[in-house]
Amino acid sequence: MLTRLGDYYREALDGQIVLTKFLDLEEIKEINSLNKDGLKVYLYGGYEEAERVRAIVQLAYYEAPLPADFKIAIYKTEYNANYQTIGHRNVLGSIMSLGIERNTFGDIYINNQVIYLFLTEEISGYMIQNMPMIMHQRLEFRKVDDICDDEKNQEVTKEIQVPSLRLDVIIAKCLNISRAKAAEIIEAGNVSINHLICKNISYQCQLKQIISIRKFGRITILENLRTTRKDRIVLLVGVYH
Repeated sequence: MLTRLGDYYREALDGQIVLTKFLDLEEIKEINSLNKDGLKVYLYGGYEEAERVRAIVQLAYYEAPLPADFKIAIYKTEYNANYQTIGHRNVLGSIMSLGIERNTFGDIYINNQVIYLFLTEEISGYMIQNMPMIMHQRLEFRKVDDICDDEKNQEVTKEIQVPSLRLDVIIAKCLNISRAKAAEIIEAGNVSINHLICKNISYQCQLKQIISIRKFGRITILENLRTTRKDRIVLLVGVYH
């Protein structure tokens, strides 16, 4: 829970540009409640599909912030998978052993034997200098500007046919699981749409929304192609695993 939500509201109304630390999905829902009374909330986590993000709250007529305004330091390292596979939990455990708060760093992005960390600029120097070994490997992190395109999770585009745009239907079809399993995932709070948790299995999905499914990946409906003679909807979707 965001204990300073009221402070953020008052400070932004006074004309200040408020920058939060990294927020989880529940906190994102809370901060988005400040999109009112002439205020606007912007979210960014260091890359487009980030789940943990920093928020900027400011007067709506101010110029929109740039990525640099979120003060996120990105660090990268490579590891030897032949020695030992490193997972998200291993990296998280090593970072937390430093005794720092979870809201000082964002996503831990691991792909193709490469690890990216997204840190608040304020804590980044201390964290990198004191980073302990991860799974008995001493890794050297270096600061970078962005995630390399060839290291991003690749989007697989495909056409699907569905009877409706219900959330459980879309997830089941894209992930090749049953609707009952999709409903279970949704109702457990493991699905977010544009960073907001959605537990409504009958929610009607829309074009270009980012549907994130914890431990499964992300889905975006790219285009509504046509409707078949049997009234089934043909969609072009992008799926990230």
